[in-house]
Amino acid sequence: MIKRFWGKVGEINHIRSIQLTISLAFSMLIIVVVAIVGFLSYTITGNTVEKNSSEYVYQLIKQVNYDIEYYLKNVEYIAGNLQYKKNVQTFFKSDGEDNYLQKYTIQQELDAIVEARKDIINIMLIGNDGQLIVNNPKLKLKTELDFKDQSWYMKALQNKGIQFSESHVQNLFVGQYDWVVSCSTLLEDPTDGSVLGMLLIDLNYNLINDMVSKIELGEKGYLFVISPDGDMVYHPKQQLLYSDIKKENINLILKSPDGNIKIREDGLDKQYTIATSSYSGWKVVGAVYLDDLAPYAPYLKRFFVIVSFLAVLVAVLSAVLLSSNMLHPIKDILKSMNQFRNGDLDARIEIQQNNEISQIAKEFNAMTIQIKTLIKENKEVEKTKRKTELKALQDQINPHFLYNTLDSIVWMSEVGNNKDVVTMTSSLAKLFRISISKGNQFITLAEELEHIKSYLTIQKIRYGNKLEYNLEVDETLLKNKVVKIIIQPIVENAIYHGIKNMPGTGTIVIKVAREKEGMAITVSDDGVGMTQEQIDKILRKVYNKEKDSQGVGISNVVERIKLNYGEEYGLQFMSEPYGGTQVKIILPIEY
Repeated sequence: MIKRFWGKVGEINHIRSIQLTISLAFSMLIIVVVAIVGFLSYTITGNTVEKNSSEYVYQLIKQVNYDIEYYLKNVEYIAGNLQYKKNVQTFFKSDGEDNYLQKYTIQQELDAIVEARKDIINIMLIGNDGQLIVNNPKLKLKTELDFKDQSWYMKALQNKGIQFSESHVQNLFVGQYDWVVSCSTLLEDPTDGSVLGMLLIDLNYNLINDMVSKIELGEKGYLFVISPDGDMVYHPKQQLLYSDIKKENINLILKSPDGNIKIREDGLDKQYTIATSSYSGWKVVGAVYLDDLAPYAPYLKRFFVIVSFLAVLVAVLSAVLLSSNMLHPIKDILKSMNQFRNGDLDARIEIQQNNEISQIAKEFNAMTIQIKTLIKENKEVEKTKRKTELKALQDQINPHFLYNTLDSIVWMSEVGNNKDVVTMTSSLAKLFRISISKGNQFITLAEELEHIKSYLTIQKIRYGNKLEYNLEVDETLLKNKVVKIIIQPIVENAIYHGIKNMPGTGTIVIKVAREKEGMAITVSDDGVGMTQEQIDKILRKVYNKEKDSQGVGISNVVERIKLNYGEEYGLQFMSEPYGGTQVKIILPIEY
């Protein structure tokens, strides 16, 4: 009872382990799929957002670059008008000292431009002879100043066209220290190209700041402008740059084409977005931190984590329910198997599904029906075996044979033939000892041959010269197991129906040899023989389990051979009238 209980517990645990295995397998598969899909979705979405944001920033930078370019072209237009204005050309070609009125007129025109434009701080015309016209006559030039030392002056001398400087503090005049971007160009005579002087326009730095600072690039992002030489034209943290507190990777920017480049700065991922002016060569650069490009990335990540968690939770619950539903029919099968194992041969499985498990159930039901039928048939076979074994034993204890043998022993004792008495008595004892064989159904071929030799010894003494016998045996088969007492009934029939009624001496030959994959025991006699009609009559009686004086024991031999070895084994008869009879016993080789 305890073993059965723990056996059931083990089965339950086994089922649960299968269910757990299936659930874990499904869950792990789904978790991996969800993780991959979630990761790819988050990555692709993040990359898409970052790409779109970068493209948006690039378009902003290009627009700023366009605005600055448009503004500088406007300044160049103003410079061009002043540069080739007739009174300006006339003034610097003549002796300026003698033309005060003309100088005053030019100064008024310059002042009118400055007053009309808040983006221009100063306009100054410088002649080769040192003549100077400034929009504001009250401005006093520093006495120790030399224009030729100024960077804007040298740049205009070295290059044609209008030149734009970096942002700087203009220190030409006493008491004036404005942040400006200087635009300078040569005053040339259009007739011969000779240099008459220099034009300087100081642009208000705050105007550029207003144009650029309105662009927002995230919480930490900013925009700056550099010249083709790498000088800083504009930066929202200009003072920090000059103080070396903050630095920008100018060399990298100068070497890079327009577009986006990424760097790592102070532990943060940073992106430079560059747009270069084809007009001025200035580079407008947007510095954006990647976490500002996708400000919703943390929320997006949290969203994907929550969705993935819910998907995994639903998947795990589905896997558990699915595995439970899958294993429920298997549990029914195991239950029916246990009932069948415990002796309930009518146990059946009722499954409504139409799948592989239902097919197993159908096969199990068919198997139980077949097993029940086989058990019933086996009981009948065993019952028949017991009857045939009992009948075989009864046939061996032939009262006529026993009576005749004992009578012969008594007769030989009376005449003093003690030697034959001893031989016959010893052979009779061996005969019965092997017949009984401790109740075993099978004996070795050696024991079977010993049994038939004992029988023939007794018959030889009784019949004298009437009977001769000979044994030819393949000794490699002596240990083969055979159903006991299968040769003696055939030999007995050979003596009584083949040799006894013939004139002269009869001989019985017993041969044992291998044949195909089995062995054959052949019993031959040279007696009166039989016609084919007589053979057919014997076979009908043998297979119909009938016996007469000529079929004693043979039917029993055939039945026992077929019961123990199968229908393919049994006896073969060959005989001719006055040509003897041969009976072959076909058996398998079993050790």
